[in-house]
Amino acid sequence: MTAPSSHAWVSAARVADTMHVSSRVRSLVRRVWTPVTGYASIKVGAMRSAERAVRNQVVDLVEGKRLRELDPESEEFDDLIITLTCGHALTVKTLDGICELEKYYTRDNDAWTSIASPPEGFQRPPACPHCREPIKSLRYGRVYKRVDVDISEQNVATRCRWALGLVRENVATFDSGKAAQDLEMALENAGSIELPVDSEGAIKDRQQRAIGPDEPLPVPSKRFGHKSHYLEQIPAPIKDPWIKAIRRLIAYYLEAAKVARATSSHFQAYEAAVATLHQEYLTELGHPDDLPETVTPEDMALGLARTRCGIPAPPKANVRFRVEACWMTFNIRFQLASFAQEVAEIFVKAEVPKRIQSVWADMIEDILHTVERDALKAIHVARGSQSHRQILRTVLFLLEAQYQTFSHRVDRCLDSTRPQSLNDEARRGCAEAKATMAKYAQQFRDAMDSRPANQQWLEANYITPAESIVAKWAAMETRLEEGSPNNQARDAEKGQVVKALMEGCFGTSKLTTEMLEATI
Repeated sequence: MTAPSSHAWVSAARVADTMHVSSRVRSLVRRVWTPVTGYASIKVGAMRSAERAVRNQVVDLVEGKRLRELDPESEEFDDLIITLTCGHALTVKTLDGICELEKYYTRDNDAWTSIASPPEGFQRPPACPHCREPIKSLRYGRVYKRVDVDISEQNVATRCRWALGLVRENVATFDSGKAAQDLEMALENAGSIELPVDSEGAIKDRQQRAIGPDEPLPVPSKRFGHKSHYLEQIPAPIKDPWIKAIRRLIAYYLEAAKVARATSSHFQAYEAAVATLHQEYLTELGHPDDLPETVTPEDMALGLARTRCGIPAPPKANVRFRVEACWMTFNIRFQLASFAQEVAEIFVKAEVPKRIQSVWADMIEDILHTVERDALKAIHVARGSQSHRQILRTVLFLLEAQYQTFSHRVDRCLDSTRPQSLNDEARRGCAEAKATMAKYAQQFRDAMDSRPANQQWLEANYITPAESIVAKWAAMETRLEEGSPNNQARDAEKGQVVKALMEGCFGTSKLTTEMLEATI
């Protein structure tokens, strides 16, 4: 869009709505804008017979002029009148000031010459000084459309914050201990249950564990619910009580996943606008020879499109709460895994057939594996919006999921003949956790400035908890080397670790070494 000027003002600012002027105010105005001919003279002499209240209306807040004080024969552009939808009339100069048009266009010798870079921060809607109704004149379309986007961002943030807050409260009230007791009573006769022989079960398990590249973020709840491939292999006397026990957690998961997958209309409009402008600028640029070697026409066109679409950066509320909703699903999945491990202990006491226990252990490992997969994808989403703190918080979930996956594998392999392979895997896992921690910490330092506040946040909210997870790997490695992999952490301690991660992510408390070292 071309910036408005004194000669081509209509085509640039499109002020056709000034025709929506009440008859009594229009009769006072020498000219009004039209979408076709620019402006037309009307009823120049009608000012003398106008009502006193209308004639005394202040139309120029800069100089304090009233409508009756304007010269109908003046050729000054700033003295032209725009009548707002509320019925009040103001001069162009006054409205330009109220709408802060200089934020959106550059000016040279009192003429608007080009589009300026969009202003940063939340923009408040300009309002009529007489009645406070929002100004919606088409001359200020770039202004109020930007305001509409900012308000939409606030609305999206409010809705998502409320929805995730409700899910978090509900998850916090879930009593896994009581659910485990009820489930243990329902499984009193589980020892006599036999699992049908399925020679293709192992192949199906491996196929089920692989998550397709087209799977949404987060993974669908059917992977853990009654349609789970693993639960299909579990006899109904065990499966039905389990599904009944976790139905609330699955419902909370669905609510969080809904927030994670939602895309607001204004974000879609932003993407469509950028895509359209990108194609237009790419066509205009063609194949220029004066671009730096590191800049392609596609990059130049995309930069112009983002600069001139009217918004300084992509709307971030969607991305922010998409990542936060993923954190909530991680929390729910950790709870599911912990609850399933409690049930696995019930199976041992009830002497449930080994094949059932093996399938159940595969299901737990798959739940933890989905956290790893989704954490990596959530890191990619956060990086796309340059949310560096969200990246680090998500890395903590990734590190914890990787440790819990290996810890679970050690638990189920205690009676196996693989101590050396487990020891080697623990050594590799510890080294990889250290490398991951250092990698993302350095990326944060490179992306953020060196202010003490940023460094303090990094130390308290990332380095300290990440080092605690690395310490758990080292402790596991030591136990395996000593031949005493007594890895069963208390359920309360496991829950405390995840609780610490969630409280750090949602700002209710800092992650402390004591909370995260509980399972070492």
